Amino acid sequence: MFERPDFTPRNVAKFVVRTVIHGKTAQITRELIVDHSDFENDDMTVRISGNLVGWYVSAKLKPHTDKMVDKTADFIVAKREARAANKKDKPAE
Repeated sequence: MFERPDFTPRNVAKFVVRTVIHGKTAQITRELIVDHSDFENDDMTVRISGNLVGWYVSAKLKPHTDKMVDKTADFIVAKREARAANKKDKPAE
């Protein structure tokens, strides 16, 4: 019934990136609404609107951010493997 997500470092990084985008976008949206309307920062309309825009933007950017995280993770893995190979090939002094 409920499938548990795969908690790999790569998937956690993807979640964190999406969460940061959501939070920052929601914050900017709330500030824009407050600055350009008669609503106050603690109004429910402002909070809900900010969160909706944040969710929308993070969902739209998900394919791009996932690709960036995958590319970065692949780069890190390749560098670690190269470093391990260099250490293995070096003669002991």
